Amino acid sequence: MWTRRGFGLAAGAIGATTALGVRAQEPLTPSDRFLQEGRYLPQYMDLKARAAAGDPAAGGMLEQYASFLGDEATALADTEKPPHPNLQRPDLDDAESRDAMEAILEGAARTSIVILNEAHNISGHRNFAGQVARALRPLGYDWFAAETFTQRQQEPAPSITLYRQGMPFIADFGWYSRDPVYAEAVREAARLGYRFASYEQMFDQQAPEGADWEGEIAAREEAQADNLIANILSGNPGAKVFVYVGYAHAMEKPGVGGTWFAARLKAKTGIDPLTIEQSFNWPALNPAHDAPHVAAVLERFAPTAPVVVWKDGATIGARTHAGQMDLSVFHPRRAPVSGRPGWLAADPLRKPVEVMVPPFTGLTLLQAMRLAEGTAGVPADHFLLTEGQDRATLLLPPGGYGLRLETEAGIQPMWGTINVA
Repeated sequence: MWTRRGFGLAAGAIGATTALGVRAQEPLTPSDRFLQEGRYLPQYMDLKARAAAGDPAAGGMLEQYASFLGDEATALADTEKPPHPNLQRPDLDDAESRDAMEAILEGAARTSIVILNEAHNISGHRNFAGQVARALRPLGYDWFAAETFTQRQQEPAPSITLYRQGMPFIADFGWYSRDPVYAEAVREAARLGYRFASYEQMFDQQAPEGADWEGEIAAREEAQADNLIANILSGNPGAKVFVYVGYAHAMEKPGVGGTWFAARLKAKTGIDPLTIEQSFNWPALNPAHDAPHVAAVLERFAPTAPVVVWKDGATIGARTHAGQMDLSVFHPRRAPVSGRPGWLAADPLRKPVEVMVPPFTGLTLLQAMRLAEGTAGVPADHFLLTEGQDRATLLLPPGGYGLRLETEAGIQPMWGTINVA
């Protein structure tokens, strides 16, 4: 997903002048503030206001956007409700579980393409994706391709294909990678030596005007498979590729909506990818709101790390994805640590760092910026503060960081630095 508005000037206004010769201008929208200035709060506040007023499109967008800010209560709001009474728990008698990463590595050793999905409103999925990339690297996986990475545009734009260790990880590399958790996963992949590729559908690959829903899906999935082959496999026949997608794009078999990316890629290349589902397996904040298959797994196995579960040779997962992917990963429910998500605190690469917070008023984000990137990059960690909070815990990989606040008035200058060993 990529948007550009010419730095706030309407196309018709460029070059136009008033009677005094002053160029006509448009005010920046909340979206412009986010895309052009790197400010998260104006868009967040605007989406919250529109969603509260009953705008359904804003409500859906708010869930994705809230995940960027660490606001899990808002990000998960649509699923934080009792499950439908008609949904039944799977029978897990005689079922078995296994450490998910062990199962992934075993499957990855038998192929050269691993495809993992996410739900676009769950930042914890992105943290797991980073851990998968970390684990795959010793097996020779050397390419990281992601649905979110911006494809080449008709006008010059930053390209993820040029990104290397030490370069600023900038917002324009991709929509969802504006989530600091996602950005850190990609930064780590660069440190590990991965190369990067985009493969999303381009403007000239869209379905014909008037196409129905399935026609639009088919055009996008076909384009994605073709682009991944063109951008990686054609020029690198020995490549081992980690692909990070959303939802059904990881389906290996035709299902609701038709034939998706993973199935088309398999048919075109003859490579049987390892496909991994996690998008519908995340534990709710309130255990009473767990999806029935999630509740059954957590109660039966009480996992302390991500697991996969199978019975009679079949993986256990969401009903809509049954038999469509090789593995189905369930994440444990983790209690918050020092006011931060337990799943983020459990990442062994991150260290908890308590910092003093300057006085602030109103809605405020505490942000840790990588000093090596200055202010150009996506924050390495940030989250919403509580009114009156004077200290907070950041969860950071090793490195040097500058600390700053984003308030409703704008981004404040850095007030201090820290080094995490």
